Amino acid sequence: MKIFEPRPDWYAVELKSLPDPVSDDVTPFTTTIAALKDYAKTVLDEDTATYSKTFAASSSRKFMSTIMSSGTMSDKVSALTLAIQESPAHNIRAFENLMSLGAKRSRGTALAALAALVDLLGPGMILPSDRRLRTFTSQLGLIGTLQKHNTKSWSTGQALPGKITKAHLILWYFEDWLKDAYFKMIQSLEVWCDDEVEYARTKAVDQVFALLRDKPEQESNLLRLLVNKLGDRDRKIASRASYLLLQLLTTHPRMKQVVVRSIEQDVIFRPGQNSRAKYYAVNTLNQTILSTKEPELADSLLKVYFGMFLSLLKNGELGHLDTALEGSKPEKKKGKNKRRPRPSTEAEEKTKTGAGETEAAEKLVSAILTGVNRAVPFSQADQST
Repeated sequence: MKIFEPRPDWYAVELKSLPDPVSDDVTPFTTTIAALKDYAKTVLDEDTATYSKTFAASSSRKFMSTIMSSGTMSDKVSALTLAIQESPAHNIRAFENLMSLGAKRSRGTALAALAALVDLLGPGMILPSDRRLRTFTSQLGLIGTLQKHNTKSWSTGQALPGKITKAHLILWYFEDWLKDAYFKMIQSLEVWCDDEVEYARTKAVDQVFALLRDKPEQESNLLRLLVNKLGDRDRKIASRASYLLLQLLTTHPRMKQVVVRSIEQDVIFRPGQNSRAKYYAVNTLNQTILSTKEPELADSLLKVYFGMFLSLLKNGELGHLDTALEGSKPEKKKGKNKRRPRPSTEAEEKTKTGAGETEAAEKLVSAILTGVNRAVPFSQADQST
């Protein structure tokens, strides 16, 4: 008989309610928690075996087994995905196989596997949409029960503490495993976000966005990955990252301050960041939708913009604008047919470099001024006048 109900939304299984913790201190119960976690793995393994026997005789399961062993790579990914959807808690091995494919260095295989994982974990039902995953040691019901009954030691063979059941242990163990697996998947995505091939980077950026948009798990790491792509060497991807960040703020307007802070720290005031990355970052900020109900957001933006001006002045980057203006003035002719000597190659290179720096500085300053003009009417200072 199965202990844990097979269902895609494993976190929604109805279990006996357990007491809440009275404090965050779990130090006295460390040994008990470790013993219960080891036992939980054993219980899940046994329940998985029972689940497999129940479904092994079905024609669909036999068909999937055949595909996994002899089908194409696309077929294998599809079969693993279907298996996981049936019951994630009972298909850890299928999960691990799909994640192994996602960690391969073959672009086609890895990106296809990661796309399937993102569909499962993003818009799919595998992750809860209203909370982050918890580790085994941070389960509230577990801590609350151990504190209530002062259970400082436990071993296999003894009755489970309080009203804890085997189903509780399975849920907690799987959630702990899934949290760790999800982080590893993000690490795989991070590798592809920096791949040398533009197509791979684009797909990875889109997958990062899908996870960030749909679920709160690993939000800070996913946001960091997306924000960092504002500095991508390819303008298309940098522009894509900017667009996706604005889409994120449309879907989750409460994230505005978090996104502004991330852009500020990870791009704008990050040491060694180039002007083009800062330009895409400011462009993203000055397209953020503002409201009179959020004056603190406008204040945060103004603080960033003025901080950038000070930084540009301090680094001497605004000096390029003055140089450009001086260079644009026509020279007076001193003789009738006097030709200006052709500059040397080194001088030409310096001129080109200076022109590039000047153009970047001009665009950046223009974007900053646009942002200031948009933010001032919504700021607290403006509303107080």
